[in-house]
Amino acid sequence: MTPVGGKLSWQSYTDETPSADDSDVLVMNGLWEQLNVTRDSSDYLWYLTDVNIASNEGFLKSGQDPLFTVMSAGHALHVFINGQLSGTVYGSLDNPKLTYSSNVKLRAGVNKISLLSVAVGLANVGVHFETWNTGVLGPITLKGLNEGTRDLTKQRWTYKVGLKGEAQSLHTVTGSASVEWAEGSLLANKQPLTWYKTTFDVPPGDDPIALDMGSMGKGEVWVNGQSIGRHWPANIANGNCGGCNYAGTFSEKKCQMHCGKPSQRWYHIPRSWLQPSGNLLVVFEEWGGDSTWLYLVKRTSPPPPIWFSDKTATSAYLL
Repeated sequence: MTPVGGKLSWQSYTDETPSADDSDVLVMNGLWEQLNVTRDSSDYLWYLTDVNIASNEGFLKSGQDPLFTVMSAGHALHVFINGQLSGTVYGSLDNPKLTYSSNVKLRAGVNKISLLSVAVGLANVGVHFETWNTGVLGPITLKGLNEGTRDLTKQRWTYKVGLKGEAQSLHTVTGSASVEWAEGSLLANKQPLTWYKTTFDVPPGDDPIALDMGSMGKGEVWVNGQSIGRHWPANIANGNCGGCNYAGTFSEKKCQMHCGKPSQRWYHIPRSWLQPSGNLLVVFEEWGGDSTWLYLVKRTSPPPPIWFSDKTATSAYLL
């Protein structure tokens, strides 16, 4: 792949954690299964609640932060405490369930707990697939308080389907013009839940073109409002890429290649979707990637080798 078009000039917009006062929220006691709430309208579901911390809590003086534990049916989870990302965990095809457990910084008074549960499309087919769950189902506990362990599972939770950027259609020309974007020294790089946009002209020629997403984490990409795919280059392939021997019973783990690399790095952009200039490119970055290393590239293929043979000889040669 060969870079084309030079360096792209990016702008950014950071999605905010929602509030219980936002419109289109659901308020219920206890934890609900994700797909039953989202109805597959979004990959994302926010679980929001408040935690009150008394001013006489011992950890406020000792500095020993309480242990926050969240158990989820999958597939991925981002934990925000008072608007700041505290951690990210994700499951796998073999075991989509996950557990977040970490000491968290809390303050006296009301603390905002925001859990962003993500469905990533792990296979859910098989016997009784209708019983397979997604989302935060608990238990959720806070350990290290004066009372010991506080169970947050059955308290009041607020649910918000999707991200603000999704609702604003930031991937479209009209939607992207509805918010103020940061640029230059204010560009948000390596930050979670960040949208990036730029414009570009069609590279000359007719070689296939693509977007090099190797510097990004996880999210989705659009060109002129059309999705060219979901990206997840931060999730690299593991396994044993040793010697290859197909002898014996075959399994998917035989003769593995490209261990330590993402499943996909380059994302094809159909030239038929493009106009000569001013094409809108929007990237949603869920984890926090580096947009300064996003490039347009083209694929150039050398001509096939041409073999010539001498009719009077028994050999052939390569031109």
